[in-house]
Amino acid sequence: MKKILSLVTLFIFAMGIAVPTFAEAASQKLIQPINNARITAGYLNTNYYQKFGFKHYGWDLVSATTDRTVWGSGKGTVLATGYDNILGNTVIVKYSQAYIHGTKTTKDVVIRYNHLASIKVSKGQSVTKDTTLGIYGNTGKYSTGAHLHFEIDTDTAYYQYSPTLGTSSNIIKAGTAGTVLSPKNVLYTKNSSPDNQQIWIVGDGYQSSTEDDLPIF
Repeated sequence: MKKILSLVTLFIFAMGIAVPTFAEAASQKLIQPINNARITAGYLNTNYYQKFGFKHYGWDLVSATTDRTVWGSGKGTVLATGYDNILGNTVIVKYSQAYIHGTKTTKDVVIRYNHLASIKVSKGQSVTKDTTLGIYGNTGKYSTGAHLHFEIDTDTAYYQYSPTLGTSSNIIKAGTAGTVLSPKNVLYTKNSSPDNQQIWIVGDGYQSSTEDDLPIF
């Protein structure tokens, strides 16, 4: 039996077959929230900070098409929805057992979606990648055009707390940055049907040159 297992292992390495780790196999892979997305502002981008005076703890996305649908990134539960006085229409979703490919670990995460034109889910609702969370728009005090701003956070106990705010609002509260993750280290691009996802950077200096290099799922 040991000889057979050794031969199988040798065959796998010889063929270059990728074997998922235990953490990866026991978790879910989260995909980008807009199917044909352009990154207009990246995670902790220096140029963004110099222009606007505050750090950007997430991504700003717009659609490359006329479709402004914001989709669920995987299997999750809606923790909060509503109109935030600073960040506009907001949805917060918890995704359990998310695989963080940047560190090869598995964690529960929350994603905070802001500036939505409309909200299509309610608190307590279960969602999947095929669930429409909302339509992105231009709501909130700090939005200068229609886009989706979202943040990924491993602090699922204080899911309403964001380092984006220095002063608490009615839904989103002023938080710290220690538990926030770069979307590049978490998200996947699902390029198979029916999602057919693609993602690019705009290339105006508010994104890193490799920030759209997400693994394919």
